[in-house]
Amino acid sequence: MKNIYQDKLALITGGSSGIGFEVVKNLYKQGCSIIILARNKEKLDLAKTTLTSQNSGLDQHVWTYSVDVADFVAVQMAADEIIATIGVPDFIFNCAGVARPGYVEELPIEVYKWTMDIDYHGTVHVTKAFLPALIKRGSGHIINISSLAGVIGVFGYTAYSGAKFAVRGFTDTLRAELKPKGIQVSIVFPPDTDTPQLTWESQYKPPETAILAGSDKPLHAADVAKTILKDVARNKYVIVPGSNAKLMYNLATHLGGSMYPIMDILVKDAIIKSNTTRKPTI
Repeated sequence: MKNIYQDKLALITGGSSGIGFEVVKNLYKQGCSIIILARNKEKLDLAKTTLTSQNSGLDQHVWTYSVDVADFVAVQMAADEIIATIGVPDFIFNCAGVARPGYVEELPIEVYKWTMDIDYHGTVHVTKAFLPALIKRGSGHIINISSLAGVIGVFGYTAYSGAKFAVRGFTDTLRAELKPKGIQVSIVFPPDTDTPQLTWESQYKPPETAILAGSDKPLHAADVAKTILKDVARNKYVIVPGSNAKLMYNLATHLGGSMYPIMDILVKDAIIKSNTTRKPTI
């Protein structure tokens, strides 16, 4: 397959850690210049050092911007500077995301706002900031990271599933509007992936959630990134890394309402198996 990333420019939010950083490393190996947007400057500096220390001698560059994607003013300022001094990205990967599980009645309302601001509004902010330049040029590819929890509501993840379903709705409509303008759009539905974010959120998971996950092991972030880039190169709209995740996606999208009684049985069984008294996790 032709390397579509050679000598191109890609912008990745949340690109200093997790899936985002694996996407960054893979793109860089394929000859792509990189722009990383993330909040933590130390992680950004480390990511840049890691990449440039492995420079293959190609004419590549790495730029980093410490930006909170939840802040549209900051995102717009960064976008204006990037477009003026670097250029318009060929690919935009919206990978920034957070998750904080817990029982719905115990999660503070601030968690819902925080999750929506980063996972959903962050995706919208970056897309909106660069979209006029992409439309003017008449080309580009936007890749939004949702989650398998954006296809199937996951017990204990009301805040996260809500935000990731919103990303799905936004991206579906974005695809319809931008395809006639020459801009490609993809959406990714990864399952649990071995990242620092997953490690952090695991401390808050209700026991039922762990039981529902069963023996499924999280995917490696590097494998998820490879699937994403391979399918983006094929102009696939829906990208689902992992065979088990593909099965769940197909069941959820083909069974329709028949999926809910099945989920009810699984949840009931998980509650029985957990055999715990609900205690506040806040």
